[in-house]
Amino acid sequence: MQRFQTPLLCAGSALLATLLSFGSGPAQANQEDPNKVLALLRAEILELELQVLTCQSFMEQQAAAGKELAEALARSEAEGFTAGINPRSREVLLEGLRAQAKAMQSMEPKDKDKGKAKGTDRRQGRRKSR
Repeated sequence: MQRFQTPLLCAGSALLATLLSFGSGPAQANQEDPNKVLALLRAEILELELQVLTCQSFMEQQAAAGKELAEALARSEAEGFTAGINPRSREVLLEGLRAQAKAMQSMEPKDKDKGKAKGTDRRQGRRKSR
């Protein structure tokens, strides 16, 4: 659900801005100069395109951060984070963070991972290998 929140917010904002710009109806449009109306619409389109690009940039940054988080979790587990007092709670924490990292990476194209088997790059801690 969270991975769809940002694109839906961007789309909703664009739709709202579009509805507000056309909300005055044709009666007001007839009274205004068509060139002025066209210039205003072009300015709004440019503003909306900028918002979409900003949202795309944010989603790409989130995907990169998710990949880094997944790598940090693997290193943490390999260094023995899950060993010690109450290791199950740490395993649960790592599972939750991995799910978040996967959701953050949902923006990345699926073609990049076709050659990898699921879970092959995940390093296990000492407790798992016993």
